[in-house]
Parts: sequence; C-alpha cells; structure tokens
Amino acid sequence: MESSLYFKTAVILTIQLGIIFVGCYYFIKKARDAYLQNIPFFGIHFDGKDNSRGELDLIPIPPEPIVSGSSLVNPSPSVKKFVEENEEEKEPTALGTMMGKVMWVWLISMFGMVFLAPISTSIGLTLMTITSVTFAPLLGVIMLEMDENDGLRAILLTCFITMAAALVGMYSGIDFSFMRGFLFYSLCGLILLGFVRIFFGMTSAMVRAKAIGGAILFTLYLVYDFNRLKNLNDIGANDWSTALHIAISIYLDILNLLLEILAAMGES
Repeated sequence: MESSLYFKTAVILTIQLGIIFVGCYYFIKKARDAYLQNIPFFGIHFDGKDNSRGELDLIPIPPEPIVSGSSLVNPSPSVKKFVEENEEEKEPTALGTMMGKVMWVWLISMFGMVFLAPISTSIGLTLMTITSVTFAPLLGVIMLEMDENDGLRAILLTCFITMAAALVGMYSGIDFSFMRGFLFYSLCGLILLGFVRIFFGMTSAMVRAKAIGGAILFTLYLVYDFNRLKNLNDIGANDWSTALHIAISIYLDILNLLLEILAAMGES
C-alpha cells in the first residue's frame, strides 16, 4: 500500500526538525556540562545565574557576541557589560571562528536546497539535511546569547503554533489560497524592515514589534502552506518530489517563526 502525501511530508519534516531541535538541545547541554566542570566550551567560558524562575541561565562571556553581527537576537545585558569593560581588541574565539564557517555552510546549503530540490529530490533531501545539521548549533548559539530556558520554551511554542496552523489549514474547510498575494507583499515589507534595521537602526520596542509582526506573518504562512498540502493531496499529487517541495515551504515557515519568536523574547 502506497503512503499518502501527508505521510511523506510528515516524514521529511519530522526527521529534519528532529535533527535541529535535538541537535540544539545537545549543544546547550554540552555548554552546561562545560560550565559545571568549570572548563571552556570551544574557548568560551560561561557565567551561570538563576533567572526569575530560578532556572540556571548560562551567560557566555566572549569579548564580542558569539555570532558577530547577528540581527536575530541581541546579546544579553550581562554580555554587553562584559564587552564594554573589555574593549581592547582580542583574538576571535574558537567557537566564533567555527560558527562563522558553519553559518556559511548553512546559507549555501539552504539556498541550494530551495533552488535544486525541484531539479533532483535526492540532492534536495541531502542539502536539506545539511541545512538542518548546520542550523542546530547556530540555534544553540542564539539561545545561549539570551536565556536558553526561554529559547527552549520558544521551541515548544513554535511546535504548538505549527500544530494549530496545521489543523486550521487542513481541516477548517476554508480555501486559504486567497492569502497568497497578501502574504507575499507582507513578506517583502518584512524584508524591507530588516534592511531598515541594518542601515538605520531600530529601538528595542520597534525590533520587538517587527518580530511579533513577523511571527504572525509566518503563522499565516503555515496555515497557507498546510492548506496547499491538503489541496495537493485532494487532487492526487502523491510523490516524494511534491512532498519535498511542500515540506521545504513548511520547514522554512517553522524556522522563520521560531527565529521571530526568539527575537521578540530577546527584546522583552
């Protein structure tokens, strides 16, 4: 008996998101182990403090944020204070150097996945896996620059929103294809705001508002793409190439939603 398009898409998404979330959790766990043993993690030492909930929050203390120039999540106030008190130029850390290389691999594989998946399913799946493997430590670094406990809660929130969007998109009985134009132009506006932030700067309140708006936008994208999945299944499209194509769309929606939630938390 041949599996359905739903099953094929779910298999791809489960494996790829599992790689990211399990890998991210393992990365944070290794950082905590290093802190408890009072040893550096890729050349980075950590200061541990209890947050408002009494949970251990690791604070990396490099001379600069771990991901240089990251516009996704600002470093914590403790990290900023450390940087201001150590303004003399220092050599980049081992983690910073490695993460820079990992980020380049992630970017290349992600764009390759988007453009080559329609040509070859096997190449698309391979590049998608490389994208997931390289994004896991990058996500771990982003979470360590804020309160990683909030970061893990953001993952749970993202999973909840994704399941809710799937239910609405596939079982509400509404055809959400009418949202296509609105979503496209809203995404263009969000990208434009990103350039405004890079070149002109934004206040914390503006960054948080942008992140909340982005989270809403990608939630709507999830509803739209899950509805597309239903429509494709209804017309009998049932092959791995189609499953990979729609899985990539939902995959990118989920990652962007998570990053926007993290950005909003980082500015709160």
